[in-house]
Amino acid sequence: MNVAPSITPSIISKVPVMSEITFKAIREFIYTLTGIYFQDNKKYLLESRISKRLQALHLTQYEDYFQFIKFGVKKDDEKKFLYDAITINETYFFRNEPQFEIFEKTLMPELIKIKSSNPRPKIRVWSSASSSGEEAHTLAMIFLEKIKPKYPALEFEVVGTDISPSILDIARKGVYREYSVRNMPKLYLEKYFHAEDGRFIVNDNVRKLVRFDHMNLFDQPRMRGMLNFDIVFCCNVLIYFDAKSKIQVISQLYDSISRGGYLFIGYAESLHGISSAFKIMNFPKAIVYKKE
Repeated sequence: MNVAPSITPSIISKVPVMSEITFKAIREFIYTLTGIYFQDNKKYLLESRISKRLQALHLTQYEDYFQFIKFGVKKDDEKKFLYDAITINETYFFRNEPQFEIFEKTLMPELIKIKSSNPRPKIRVWSSASSSGEEAHTLAMIFLEKIKPKYPALEFEVVGTDISPSILDIARKGVYREYSVRNMPKLYLEKYFHAEDGRFIVNDNVRKLVRFDHMNLFDQPRMRGMLNFDIVFCCNVLIYFDAKSKIQVISQLYDSISRGGYLFIGYAESLHGISSAFKIMNFPKAIVYKKE
């Protein structure tokens, strides 16, 4: 009979476990910073996402990490890594195609008509959870391809913001892999990108229309400075907030939008019970919220 070799305790890797007390402490810390709330049944998820930071910092317990992120000398630097750990950056070009169609064919012409009396008409769009920049760059390409030829005097600006500094670095570079461009219409891929070593690089004429900044949507003082936007995209963000956080963020987004402007949110999201300030506009495949 073969006998399995014995394993001494000294070579068994000890996997840390997050206690309930520590989970609630870290959860509250994250909530205060970002408005993102981890439900009780998501303890395993938070534990999994922070585990890599324990390894990177050579910490053995989640309790040590909580002390580090709250009181450590480099706590502000670590917050950047924490934001990366707790957010999901799933995106690609032309992801919400019905919304982009409404943007191009309905909202932009209406806004242009309103602004036509201005000697230097300008439309500003905010991609408020821009991740690695695909949404913001998509909007800029649609403007160049569909809007600018008809209205050459129109100025256009897209501001892309995200809570993750590292993901914004990717957005600013404008360099993407095949996964990001998999739904890209061939015309746009050939006209607004150049390929290099299996990567797809956004052309300068697109990039110059887009500016990326770090922004925490739960940061009220910073949010008060985000004003005069004609259209705001805030897709697949509200799902991470509880009702209180949603009310705060949507209220401030409302203030950020100019009178007559529009708000897009994700298909699985709703403002029901969150805000009645917007007029609901129903389209065949999407809902848009208007500030009257």
